[in-house]
Amino acid sequence: MELLQKFAAVEIQADHRITEMDKEYCELHQKAYETAISSFQELAFFWADMNRAQTELLGDSEGPFYYDYLASRNGPSISQCLIDNHIKALHIDFIGNLTRHFNSTYQVSVESWEISQVLVPKEPDDDWRRDYPERYEKYREQIQALTIRYQDVVDQIILQLDGRSFSEQAFHELYCKCHSAAWDANTQKPRFELRKDTIRFTGYFCNIKSWSKDIWEVQEDMQNILWGLAHFETDSYCVLPIGFSLLLGHQGLKENVVEFPTCEKAKQIKLFKNNRVDLKFHSPQFAEQFVNKYLGTAS
Repeated sequence: MELLQKFAAVEIQADHRITEMDKEYCELHQKAYETAISSFQELAFFWADMNRAQTELLGDSEGPFYYDYLASRNGPSISQCLIDNHIKALHIDFIGNLTRHFNSTYQVSVESWEISQVLVPKEPDDDWRRDYPERYEKYREQIQALTIRYQDVVDQIILQLDGRSFSEQAFHELYCKCHSAAWDANTQKPRFELRKDTIRFTGYFCNIKSWSKDIWEVQEDMQNILWGLAHFETDSYCVLPIGFSLLLGHQGLKENVVEFPTCEKAKQIKLFKNNRVDLKFHSPQFAEQFVNKYLGTAS
C-alpha cells in the first residue's frame, strides 16, 4: 500500500470511531480554530509592519526621537509576544474544547493536558530562551506554523480509553467509583451486606449534619454508588430519577428516608445515625443484579 493510502486509511478509521454529530462538532471547531490562527497570523504580520514603519521614522527605543505611537492607552494591549502567546493558547483551547465535548457527551474523564503534551511542542525554559535565542526562535516559528487536526486529537482521546469504546469507558469509570466506594481498599472486604431485597452499607456512608436541625448528609462514597443506581435504573449517565437530586445535592435532607416513586428497580433509601445506609429494591433479584454489575467482587 502506498504511504498516502495508509494515511488515508488511518483518517477514515478515525472518523468511523465517532458519530456524525461528533464529526460535525469537530469539523466546525476545526474551521473556527484554523480561521482564528490565520487571523492572528495576519495581525502579527501587520503589527510587525507597523513597528517597522515607526522604527524607520523615529528610530528604536534608544534613539533621541523615539516615541511609541503604537502603545495602547485605553484599549487592549498588543505586542508580538502577546500575539504569539495567544496563537499557542489557541492550540491548547482547541484540544480542550474537543476533549470537553467527548467527556461531556460520553461521561468519560480524558485529560486534555496529556493530549496537549503530545501534540503541542514543549516551550523552552527561560534559561534556554536566554542562552540559545536562535533555538527559541525556531520553537516560536514551529508554534506559529502549527495546525492541529481534530483526527489527531480523537486518536489521543481513544488512546486514553485503553482500547475501550466511549460507552465501555463510561461504564468502566462508573463501575470503578462504585466498586471503590463499596470495598475496603486495605482489607479487600466489602463494606456492604446483601439481605434479600436490601443492600446494607455498613461504613461511613451518611451522617447528621446538624444535631439541632437533624439535617442528614450523604457522604461521597454513597453518592458515587447512587450514580451507579441511577444508571441501573435509567441506563443513562445524566438522567436522575425523582429523589436522587436531593441525595446528590449539598443542602442536606430533612428526612432520613427517601422514596423513589418513578423507579422500577430501586424502591427507597434509608439513612441511620450510626452512618449506615440501606438501599431497598423492588425485588431480591434487582438487589443482586445491582451488586453483581456495579459493586462487584474483591479486586
